[in-house]
Formats: sequence, structure tokens, C-alpha cells
Amino acid sequence: MVSAKPPRATTKDEAGEDGRALTARQLTALVVARATSCAGFFAVLPYLGLWLVDSRGLSGADAGLVVGAAILANRAGGVLLVPLIHRLGLKASVGAGYLGAAVAFAVLGMGLTLPASGWLVLAASAGLSLAMATTALKAQVAAFAPDQRLRGFSYLNMAVNAGSAVGPVLGGFLLERHADALPLAAAALDLVALAAVPALPGAWRAGERPRAHAGGDGRGRGRWLPQRPFVVFSLLVCGTWVAYAQVFDVLPAYLGDSVNTRDLGLVFTLNAVLVVALQVPVSALSRRVLTRPRAGFGILCAAANVVLAAAVLLFAFGRSAGLGLLLGAMVLFTLSELVWSPLYDAQVAERRGALSTTAAYALAGVAWGAAESAGAWLGTLLAVRSSGPGALSPAAAPYWGAAALALLTGLVTSWGGRRKSDKPLSGQERNTHDVDVPARP
Repeated sequence: MVSAKPPRATTKDEAGEDGRALTARQLTALVVARATSCAGFFAVLPYLGLWLVDSRGLSGADAGLVVGAAILANRAGGVLLVPLIHRLGLKASVGAGYLGAAVAFAVLGMGLTLPASGWLVLAASAGLSLAMATTALKAQVAAFAPDQRLRGFSYLNMAVNAGSAVGPVLGGFLLERHADALPLAAAALDLVALAAVPALPGAWRAGERPRAHAGGDGRGRGRWLPQRPFVVFSLLVCGTWVAYAQVFDVLPAYLGDSVNTRDLGLVFTLNAVLVVALQVPVSALSRRVLTRPRAGFGILCAAANVVLAAAVLLFAFGRSAGLGLLLGAMVLFTLSELVWSPLYDAQVAERRGALSTTAAYALAGVAWGAAESAGAWLGTLLAVRSSGPGALSPAAAPYWGAAALALLTGLVTSWGGRRKSDKPLSGQERNTHDVDVPARP
């Protein structure tokens, strides 16, 4: 664990709601907790169906249901658990989530003989527990000032990519050597994440203070009432997530036999390495852009989506081009992701209105997860059913469509970012990081 440096004077923009900036110790705890929990989940998830069929004797259909339950619970579970997170407090909820995931994975690895419904409950419990921890962790970071939020979410994005890269490698090794130890390894990694929780920001039982808002009394009755700016923002940036799905979820199916597995693994490894190496400096540059008078979220988001669109179009040529083009496309894709991924997370707190921070991140997570899932389903359907090596073949249609969506997202956010309102957003005093996404096109 890296120890914190001596405290220094902080500016208003650097200080959080409690008057402090994120310390080195807190940032280290964020990275350790997020990276190890992601590594544990992704060590199990890609191989869970195979493990259930080979080691536990489930049918393919039953194993598919169990895997689907784990994914759905992890994606949408935060919404179901918001009342519990409000009651426990953010830091305690992070700890409870990691503890619950460790227990669920440990029971999975105990060698029990269960019906398909039993495995489904255990897998869903692990997904729900991790969703609870992730939602509360994001709300903890969102409690800091805008500049510190973007910094914190940058470290979280770096940790997610590191964990999701290491996890499948660890899971594949264990599946070949000690298959029964696969869930136990995930449980051990969640215990490491749990050990980092005491160093996270905030007090154990501290809950989110109800937020005063125009038309409300500040007593928390609007915690579940998303307002139009938040809804528009959350739905608008779904275009980015659809484009993202074509790379991370559809690309293996699209490339098929055109690219061997080793080369495809190298392409995705490049993404993970670049995120870990470049996330912090790129986010520091993003923070400087956000503070410029003629820049801000709109310009930054537009630039990121233009680069994303270019990367997606290059991937469309992947069936007929060589490895070099795929690697170049992944570099562009990663540079885009380094900007928009932490930026969108930070903007959820900016645009939540009367929603509690916990509810805002849970609802945004459902919207973006649904967009990614829909994009992955449609993209895979078209890529698998269609044939043809060229970028103009029907199989490449998802990539052209995704590029158009990314460009449209960038265009609308850029236009909205130039329209500054004199009225403070969401009842807050305006700052240089606020964004005006238009309510109507």
C-alpha cells in the first residue's frame, strides 16, 4: 500500500465536499479494490459456462442461464440495491459488496452438488454483490470536486482495464490446471479488494446527504426522480456504448477465421497495456482542456467520439487487412476510450439533478449496459449471418452504423456544450465543468 504524502494546501477546485483532495493512499485503495475485484469476476465469467458443463454436469442451456444471470445481475443489480446502499452508507456498502462476492464465489468452489437454480442463485449473488460495491465506489468518487472526480474515475478506468486483462489469463490457467480452484481464486481476489476498503475515502457509516433542489425540500424525496438533463445525457451517450460494443463484444465474431486467435489476443492486450500506461496522463490533459474558456465537455466529447468513429471504421476493414491495421485501429480506439470513459462517469455526478449520487450511477449503468448489450446482440447477429471479406459487405454494417452513431453523439454534445445557460444546473452553482446538453435536438 502506498502511503499518503503530507497534506498540502488545496484550491477550491481540488477540494472535495469535505474540503480534502484525493490522497495517494485513497487512490491506491481505489485501484487495488477495483482491479482485484474485476480480475476475480473476469477470471470466472468467460469460463463459467464451460466450468459448469465440464465440472458440474450442467447442460449447455442451463449453463447459459447461469452465465446470463451473473451478467444481468452485475449490470442492473445496482438499481435494486440503491435503498440498501442508502441505509448502509457508501463505504460500508463497498465492503459488504466485496464480502458478499467472496462468499458467493467461495460457495461456488466448495464442490457442492446443486440443481441449475442453485448455481443461478450463487452466480447472481456474486453479480449483485459486485454491482453494489461498484455503484457505491463510484458514488464515493463523485463526492469530490469535479477536478478530483475526473482524476478518481481515471484511476478506476485504469484499474478496470488492468483487472479485466489479468482475470481471463488467470482463469484460463486455472481452468487447465486446477479447474475446481477457479471460483476460489475469485473469492481470494475479492478478499484482497475487501482489505483495501478501510483506506477508501469517507467514513464507514456516512451516507449521502439529501440534496436540496428547486421544487423539492431537500429531504431526499427526489432521490428516484431523474430529470430531463440527466435522462437526455444518459441516453445521448448510449451511442458511444453501441460503438464500444462493436469492438469489445462483436469483433471476435466479425473477424472469425480471418484473424487467428493469437493475433486477436494481441490486439486486445494492446488496449489493456495502453490504458494502464496512458490513462493518468491523458486524463490530466483532459482536465486542462475542461478548464479552458473556449473548451469544455462538448469539445472534448466530440473529439473523443470522432476518434472512436475513425477506429470503428478501420475495424470494418479487418477481414481483408493485416494485423498492422487492427493494431492501429486499437490505438485510436484506446485513445478515445481514455477520454470518454472517465469523462462520462464524472458527468453523471454533474448532471444528476435531485437524484442521489447512488441512484444516478445505478440508473446510468443500466442505460449504458442496455445500450452495450443491444449493440452487441445486433452486431453479432449481422456479423455471423452475413458473409464477405470487404468493408462494404453486410457483415460490416454494424461498424458503419456504430461510426455514424459515434459521430452523431459527438456532434450533439459539441453543439450542446456551446449553449451555456445563465441558470445554474441542477440547483448547483455553475463551475467550469458543467455541461449543457440540449433537452431537445
